[in-house]
This record gives sequence, C-alpha cells and structure tokens, in this order.
Amino acid sequence: MKKLLTIAAALVVAVLLGLVLWPKNEPVQAFSLPDLNGQVVNNDNLQGKVTLINFWYPSCPGCVSEMPKIIKTAHDYEGKDFQVIAISLPYDPIESVRNYAADRKLPFTVMYDADGKTGKDFGVQVAPTSFFINKKGELLKTFVGEPDFGELYKAIDQELAK
Repeated sequence: MKKLLTIAAALVVAVLLGLVLWPKNEPVQAFSLPDLNGQVVNNDNLQGKVTLINFWYPSCPGCVSEMPKIIKTAHDYEGKDFQVIAISLPYDPIESVRNYAADRKLPFTVMYDADGKTGKDFGVQVAPTSFFINKKGELLKTFVGEPDFGELYKAIDQELAK
C-alpha cells in the first residue's frame, strides 16, 4: 500500500511540475519600429512566418561573430515562410547601423531601436539576444548569446512543417 501511495504521489508531483514548467507559447511582446527604409514593422509582420528577431549592434563583438551565421540562415531559408528581423540596440549611431547593413548586404529587415524601448520591452539585457517565434506570432524560445545553429535549423524546419 505504501508503495502504491508513493507512486501516486510521484505521479501527481510530476503532472503538477509538467503543468508549471511546460512552455506556453505566448504572443511575442508588442513592437513597432521603422526599418532602415522607413517602413513600419510590427507584430502584424510576424503572422504566417517563422521568425527570428535578433537584437544586436555593430560594435558588439558577439553580434559581429554571429552575424555571418544569421545571414547564412536567412539565405538558406530564402523563399520559405521564414524571416529574420534584426533590431539594433542604440549603443552605436544609426549611421553605423546603416553602414554595417549596407557593407554586408544584410538580406533581412533591419531596424534601429533609437530609444531602447523595444529592447527593454523584450527584456533584452545583453547582446546578442534572439527570439524564435512561430507562424502565429508566439514566442517559442529565447537565445541569450549565439544560438546553437544546428538546433535552430531543426526548430525552424519543425515550425515550417506545421
């Protein structure tokens, strides 16, 4: 009898932990910023596309290190329902962001968070930080620092298959 009660108690604890710790796909933080061409980008642009929102800035060593991989990811998923949105934090002037994007021919939307509000609203504390979002605009995963791109590709493939 004690054994049965112990097993039942363990199952109850496991179920409760599962409910508490199971990731909930909540809508991504609301945002609205103009891109470098003056076009406003907001949560509406997330609908129907798997999205990686990357917070970065040109003088950030980790950001510069991961950027070629993000560019490659954008190219590898070109023509599919995947997009990268890069939001530069305001540690460098917008001219540096424009030059960086032009020099490297960034193949995705680039925005400048002039007042830092969007980064703060997303809870960004260090750069780079990226947010992986499904086609419904729901946050699936946050990457602080450079993501494991092998795992990211698997996650993108899984979401695109849905």
